[in-house]
Amino acid sequence: MPTEPLPTHLLADPAFAAACAARQIGAVFQAAARRAGIGPAQIARRTGLSTSRVSEIMTGGRTVESMAVIERIADGLRIPGRMLGLADRPWEAAAETTTYRPAAVPETWEVLDMLSRTTASDAALSHLEAAVADTAFHYPSTPPAESVPTLQRQLVGVHEMLARPQSLAARRRGVRILAAVSGLLGLAHHDLGDRNRSDAHFHLGTIAAGEGEADDLIAWLLTMKSIVEYTAGRRDAAAGLLQQAALHAETAAPRRRAWVAANLARVLAARGERTAALAELDQAAHHLDRADDAPGSLDFFDAPRLDGLAGEAYAYLGEHDAASTLLETAIQQRAATDVKGRAVLTLDLAEVRLAQGSLDAACALAHQALDVASGSVVQPIILRARAFERSVTPWAAERLVRELAARVRESGAQLVRM
Repeated sequence: MPTEPLPTHLLADPAFAAACAARQIGAVFQAAARRAGIGPAQIARRTGLSTSRVSEIMTGGRTVESMAVIERIADGLRIPGRMLGLADRPWEAAAETTTYRPAAVPETWEVLDMLSRTTASDAALSHLEAAVADTAFHYPSTPPAESVPTLQRQLVGVHEMLARPQSLAARRRGVRILAAVSGLLGLAHHDLGDRNRSDAHFHLGTIAAGEGEADDLIAWLLTMKSIVEYTAGRRDAAAGLLQQAALHAETAAPRRRAWVAANLARVLAARGERTAALAELDQAAHHLDRADDAPGSLDFFDAPRLDGLAGEAYAYLGEHDAASTLLETAIQQRAATDVKGRAVLTLDLAEVRLAQGSLDAACALAHQALDVASGSVVQPIILRARAFERSVTPWAAERLVRELAARVRESGAQLVRM
């Protein structure tokens, strides 16, 4: 196999790095041909793919999802593993000539970490915290398959940092960063339908948050995990996690306490605990009124999100008019790029319309939700769509319901996976 690396100017190009991070292999091949003169035949020889397959990938006729094929491409074109969200490739270690080999396109925190190799500097940690916070804030509007490579790169970075001797303060900050990245990866792998990886990352995150002595972060992780349990239909498990989260959140910022309370209200309502659910909704509104910071980083909870959770809670409690108003408002105020949030809320509204006696309107909304999700279908959307499909089972003979069932099956086959 040829060992020539890609030109440095190509590896350093932000557009090429972005294509690698998103695993848009067609764009990677096009850039190699356009900027490095490596055409389809040469790419085929380097990667062991057929020339016709390379051409189809370059023109968008085929996509690459197999990890084995992505690894072959990384090795054949000598693309550093971390650029594609992989572990360092064996040839990278062999080619290493210094004690530190930076990423092809280093982020600020990586460069700063390089300058303080004994213990992570305050600047390096601050920049890494900012990078993770930015990833967290943009997660709702970023497809999980695109978020995972970035999060994996951050996970590798903090792992390497913690593997070196650190001051106590630096280590504590490092494990807190590790907890946040692990929680986001846990949610991302859940969205991609990989429960084993999701559970493993949440477990790692909880241990890291405990070592970092960060009750507010433990509350955040438990709430994230509860959302996974709730969307999978495990309501008792979700309630238990949220009750633990509420205890850890007692000294957290108001916005985080509001988020925990609102999620607990939804689960309690789903279990028919009306009084407790309404009390938690009141608490969530109270805490959110006290929040004097703007939504951001890990604390993204805001009034539209409270409306959405409250709408679901009122739907469970049988107050369908209130639920309808809240859900409609929440959908209107969600960002257009928040595909998962808008699709799930629209399916919740479909459930309300069904309860109000309008099968036609309910099915139309379910189709609308799947239209919103088209091309970005993730597991929570499919789980919610299947739950709605079960709700319309009494009308299974109706044409509208048969058409919807076919649409749900079709969407399920489009589930995005890594």
